[in-house]
Amino acid sequence: MYLRIVYAKPEKRTRRRLGVLRLTSSRCDDDLEVDLLLGWFKVHLPLPPKDVFRGGRGLCWFKLDARACIDRVRDLALHLERRGERVWQVYSRNPGLITYEDDYQVVALPDSARLV
Repeated sequence: MYLRIVYAKPEKRTRRRLGVLRLTSSRCDDDLEVDLLLGWFKVHLPLPPKDVFRGGRGLCWFKLDARACIDRVRDLALHLERRGERVWQVYSRNPGLITYEDDYQVVALPDSARLV
């Protein structure tokens, strides 16, 4: 089982819901708490190589045993909700074709992205 925490409002161009780690820094650039949380991720969460996203179609999913990461991303989501953002938790047993994996996360191409 895998988990994504995403903005409820889909991106206009792709109609996909973006993960909170992807856009948060641009939406909260004046917030010390957000900066601290994002700084923690820069130190503790490996950054997957760009090529595993296959042209921006790959999605990051947390493994459920990555408790420290999940706790912090939930703290980030709570902070975003206090600022008026709607945030969803999405679970999946099969996120798609896995193109990258580390101890904390996978990058997967959803089935709909593989049809293109």
